[in-house]
Amino acid sequence: MNGFSRQRFATSVLIALVMVADSGIAAESPPASGDELDLSCGPPPLGHPRKGKRDYRSRDASKQNQSDWASHEYGHIRPAEEALHSGKLQFGVMNNLHFVLHKVPNHERALRLLIQWDLAGGRDPAYAPPRCYFAWARSFAPDDSAVWHYGAYYFWRKGEVRRAEQWWRQALAIDPENAEVHYNLGLLALQNSDYELARTRAWAAYQAGYPLPGLRDALVQAGQWREAPARPESAER
Repeated sequence: MNGFSRQRFATSVLIALVMVADSGIAAESPPASGDELDLSCGPPPLGHPRKGKRDYRSRDASKQNQSDWASHEYGHIRPAEEALHSGKLQFGVMNNLHFVLHKVPNHERALRLLIQWDLAGGRDPAYAPPRCYFAWARSFAPDDSAVWHYGAYYFWRKGEVRRAEQWWRQALAIDPENAEVHYNLGLLALQNSDYELARTRAWAAYQAGYPLPGLRDALVQAGQWREAPARPESAER
C-alpha cells in the first residue's frame, strides 16, 4: 500500500534499530490487555448515532458494508492521505481519521495514516493522542492481530520499546504464523544482543515466507547466523 507497504514498514524498523544502535519458539503468553492506557485515555468516543461501530474485518460482509467502506475511502481516507502527503498536517487529516476511527476503531488504513501523521509532526489538541486510538481499537477488537501489530510499531517509534514488544507478542499470540511480527521481534532481540532469540525469530519469519534479508544479514555480520535445523519428517501412517 502506498507509503506503508510491508517492505517499507519492515525496512523502517530495521533502519531505525541500526540507528539506535519447527522454529523452536514456545507459544506466546499474551500480556494483560488492560493497563494505564485504558486509565489515561478513558472510554472511547461514542460511535455514529445511527450506524455505530463496525469491524474492519467485516468490510466485505454485505453490500451495505461495502457501500459504507467506499464512502469512508473516498470521503475521508483519501483526503487525509492527500493532505498528509502534501505536508498539510493540520488541514483535514485528524478530523477525517477521527471520523473513520470512531466508527471503525480497527480500520487498518486509518491507523496506518494516524501513525504517519503523528510521526510527521502532526498535532491537533481537539482530538485524543494517537495512543488512545490504539487503546480503543484494542478494546474494540482484542482478537485483531493487525491492531496489536500497528500499535506495536507506533509505540516502538515513540520510544516505548517494552510496550512495543508486548504488543507484538500479543499479535503473535493471535497469529502465531505472522512472519512480519516474528521478524520485528527478532530485530528487537538483536538490538538487545539476544542472538539466540533473534535467530529463532528469524527462522520462524523466513520459514513463514518473509522476504527481507536484513535480520539474517545482521546476524551474519555479527557472526551469529546459522541455518535452521531441519524439521523432522512426519512418519507415514
